Order: sequence, then C-alpha cells, then structure tokens
Amino acid sequence: MISPDAVAQRLRELTGEFTQHWPIPGGIIVAVSRDRTLFELPFGRANVDAALPVSREHLFAIGSISKAFVGLLILRLSEEGKLELDAPVTTYLPWFSIGSHYPMFTLRHLLNHSAGLPAGTDALPDELGQGWWLRELSTGFPPGEAFHYSNIGYILLGLVISAVTGKPVMDVCRARLLEPLGMTSSVPCISNRDRHRFAIGYAPASDDRPWIPGDELAPATWFETNTSDGSIAANGPDIGRFLRMLLGAGRLEGKTLVSEAAFQQVIGLLAPGGEPIVEFLDDAGVEESLYGLGINVEIIHGSRCLTHGGGMVGYATFVLADPANDIGIAVLTNANGDCPGAQVIVRIAHAWLAGNEMDVPPIKLDLSIGDRATFDTAMLGDFSAYGPDNERVAVTFAADKDKLLLLSNGRTGRVFKSWSARYATDHPDFRTFHLTFDPTADAGDGGPAWNYGPLKLCCRPTSLPKGAKALLACVGHYRSHSPWFTNFRIVLRDERLFLIAPGGVEAPSEDLELVEQEPGKFRVGAEIHAPERLILGPMVDGKVVSVTRDGNRYSRTFTD
Repeated sequence: MISPDAVAQRLRELTGEFTQHWPIPGGIIVAVSRDRTLFELPFGRANVDAALPVSREHLFAIGSISKAFVGLLILRLSEEGKLELDAPVTTYLPWFSIGSHYPMFTLRHLLNHSAGLPAGTDALPDELGQGWWLRELSTGFPPGEAFHYSNIGYILLGLVISAVTGKPVMDVCRARLLEPLGMTSSVPCISNRDRHRFAIGYAPASDDRPWIPGDELAPATWFETNTSDGSIAANGPDIGRFLRMLLGAGRLEGKTLVSEAAFQQVIGLLAPGGEPIVEFLDDAGVEESLYGLGINVEIIHGSRCLTHGGGMVGYATFVLADPANDIGIAVLTNANGDCPGAQVIVRIAHAWLAGNEMDVPPIKLDLSIGDRATFDTAMLGDFSAYGPDNERVAVTFAADKDKLLLLSNGRTGRVFKSWSARYATDHPDFRTFHLTFDPTADAGDGGPAWNYGPLKLCCRPTSLPKGAKALLACVGHYRSHSPWFTNFRIVLRDERLFLIAPGGVEAPSEDLELVEQEPGKFRVGAEIHAPERLILGPMVDGKVVSVTRDGNRYSRTFTD
C-alpha cells in the first residue's frame, strides 16, 4: 500500500496533466480517515484571468452531493415522527399534482430515484415554482419499478422538509447538519452575498459544439439557487468533515449526527439501479452500483463504498467513502458540471490509497489505437453517406503512429475521445456534432458506421430518403436561456429524428432518438420508460418555431 504522502505527490503530478489537457482550471483534492485528514491538495486556478491559485478556503458548489444531506434530513425527521418514508408526497404537499396513470409516489421513491419523474425541468429558478409546474408533465413508469435519476424529485423533498418543519429547507440544513458537522464555512444555498468566496466556475466558451483540447474556457453563468437537489457549497476542509461522518456511519468526533438505524436505511434501502461510472474507467474495480436514499452504494474490489457526483454550472465534484479501508476522498473542481474529471481523480486516488494499483487511463484525449476501452479496429477505413441534400460526404479514418485521424476534403483532423461513448475532431468540416461509432451495424445495411449529426457514414452508403415533411419541419438548432441545458439540435438520420446536444450540465451525453408517442409529442430516448418528453410548437413557413422539453421552451435559432 502506498503512503498518503506518496499518493499526494503522484496526484500533484496528475492534476498538472488534467489542467493541461482537460477543461479543468483548478480544484482541491481531500483525503481523510475517520480520525484525521490525510492530505489536502489544492491545484490550478480559482481565477484564470487573475492567475489566482485555488486555496483550501475557496468555496465550490457541490451540486448533487447535496442530495445526501437531504436524505439524512428526511431520515432524521422520520425518526422524530414528523413524516413517513412510505407516505405519498401529497400527504405533505396537498397542492402537488402530476399527470400519471400510476399511484402517487412516496418519499422513499423520490429518495432513490424510482418515482418515474423526468430528470429535471430547470425552466424556473425557484423550488416552489418547479414543483408546482410539474402538473404539466407526466411520470414514465409505476413507482419503484425502475431507477431514473431525477433532480426535480429532490426539489420536492426539500419542499416536504420545509412543509413539516415550517422553515426553509436551507435553514434546516444549516442548523441540523452543517453546523453540527462543523462545516462552518459551507453555505446551504448559493447566493450573491457569498459570491466573493467562490472559485470562479468555468465552462467551454463555445456551447454549441463539442469541446476539444485547446478550445477556450470562459466564466460560467452565475446565478443564485436554493433548490435542494444541489444548492450546498463547501470548501476542502468542510467536505473532508462530511466524508469523515460517512466513514463513521453518522458519527463524527464522538458526536452522533445521524442514528445508526437511520444511516443504515440511507445505505440499505436501494433502488433497482444506480449511477454509471465514466465510460473509459474500465479498470476502476466497480462490481455493482445501486442508489440508496441520497447516496450511491457501490461494491469496489469487494468493499462497499459510498459515492456521489455533483454537477453544477461551472462546478464538478465527486466524493467516495470506503469504510472497510477507512478511506474518504473528495475532489472539488471549477470545471463545468458535465466534466467527469473529479470522478476520475477520485477513483484513481482511491485505488492508490487502498492498494489496488490501477492502470491510469491516458490523460491526453487524443484517441489512441492502443486504447482498448475506446478504440475498435473496425473504426479504420473509408466511410461515406448521402447528406440531406443528397450530396455525397466521404471520410477516411486512418492511423498515424498510435493516433486516429479523420481525412476529408483534402484536410486532416485529429480524433479525440470524450467522457462518454462519443468522439470529437478538430477537422473543420466536422466540428458541429460529436462522432459516435456503431460496430454492430448489419453488413446488409452498410456495415459498421460512424454517425455524425444527420449522417450515417457507412462502408457502402445508400441514398438518404427525404423523410416525412412533418419530420423535416423539426430539423434545426434550438436554444433557451437555461444555463443547465442551453441548446441542442434535432437532426433526421436514417429516417429517424435524434436530439443531439454538444454538452451542458443537464444535457444528454449521447444522441437520443425522438420516438413519437402521438402527433407532435415525442419521448426523448429509446428507453421505453423514459419520462422525458419533447412537444412541437407552432409551425411557420414549413418550420417548427419552438419546442418544449419537459416544461422548458426552446426556440429555433438562426445558426445551423
């Protein structure tokens, strides 16, 4: 087993690579045991323009890690007899309504993301407004049948806490958890009065195309929020205290913050599924992942570990507590919330501290033909397709030493991996969309294929049908003012509509098929029970003017 000091030195070198090759300006790594802090390692910049280094006092929005605090509060209130986990949410929020063919979900269903709710709405900043307007949406499956991560579910839980205590949930969180934990520098909501204490959050300067190494970052949109799905901000020392409480099963420094019975429910009442890990971390040793009541429960190399990620506009975080090995690790960064760098660093640090040496994936994002997790030999060769105007588009994917290149129209671009099953390139003709590769396409349908926006690039392409007029009317680029999910494009590929987002905290990390449920109303994604919906708006001159995604209205924009 490597000593904590040696691990800290290795991590110091590793973070230098991350800040060079990933969209991560800076952050802090904290490692603890039940009794002490093993190390705190600030790295990079809290303010890029001012060249201000990250310090241990800088605040970072911890995003969905806040859900663990909500789960603990709900269990404490349950023990006090103020609420029941298996009571319908309308017991505490009698005004609440949502379209559904199923029985009303309970607090337990909300806690473990099995209520059938959409992932989120994000159209309104206030928690009461978001909860009220859920009446315009619908659930996707019977409560308890499946796991479907939902931020709006935790917003409802915050409203329940406020309803049964008679106090704002942020005040309850401060008084009953943050202060008893000694997290005295942390704040339960993000407000302008504390803005000067935050490391500045960053996001890709161009939000309408995939980020690749070398692209600029810009300060992310700042806004106030008190919604309990992700409103806590903490610094390095404070998040270390939270980890020590998790390692102590609800106890810290001899004080019981959460009873043993309540803590066991948090980590024992599990959903049918859990959060996925980063696509290319195939050597992290995760054997099982199921969601509890506010925290993910994983089996890593035989040990039960507690994990959670947090994604906010301009901030990405991750925590892992391994009680069996007495190791807790947190990484807080000021990278945009869809960047998984914090999770990758945590899992590497955990493996090193636990004595489970793992192969660190290449930090450089160039797609290497030697990378067994992201490269397939079938990717190489000549591919072509007929575009929407029946023009032929031809590309060649070729190896140059150990890198993958894209050649087209007499120009060459590098191919980069991302943190999902998508790729990007700096070839100027292919910057708008991610690339995805399908090695399983039937030979009679052109064989293995690269997908790029509306193009299905095959070895033997066939002419692309024009598609139904109603479908073509949807095709275009749509934008809203929500900083969570700013824009997406709808394309027609292989006679099917797809919603494709280049990035964003709440944006999907894959091309999602739009499956028509009734005229003008589509399920977002091929997953049968997915509750997300996209509804077409009015049509002018043969083009849809706007669409509504789960209560968020997006209008057609002038850009392609």
